[in-house]
Amino acid sequence: MKKILFLCTGNYYRSRFAEEYFNHVASEKGLNWEANSRGLSLNIPNPDNPGPISVHVLSALTDRSIKGKNLARFPIAVTKNDLRKYDKIIALSEQEHRPMLESCFNGYVNTITFFEVGDLPLEKPGSAIKKLATLIETLVLQVSA
Repeated sequence: MKKILFLCTGNYYRSRFAEEYFNHVASEKGLNWEANSRGLSLNIPNPDNPGPISVHVLSALTDRSIKGKNLARFPIAVTKNDLRKYDKIIALSEQEHRPMLESCFNGYVNTITFFEVGDLPLEKPGSAIKKLATLIETLVLQVSA
């Protein structure tokens, strides 16, 4: 099984949707890939985030009739070990996450692919989720080729 890791700031919203949506689409296509997600912030779990996962993620999954598998787990911070063990790593905002990676994990920055999906309030949830879904569908096509 090949593994992909999605990174965002708090592992509460964007990366959690990416993980669940990727796993759903990959499973439907019978791919030998599995996604996980982690956060780059030093403040994980963030006390400002109620519960284990964003309501925007839960709503987006429900709208797509997807039953997530890791919805009850709380956000997890990324470690160097995480960056070593995944076949592919995607940070969800180059503008936001490259400086964080350079600060804490500089030796790994060149091994990471970047999307550009803004966090709240920079990008509204509906727009961000739609953009993520499109990026993940394209990614699934790439890894299945």
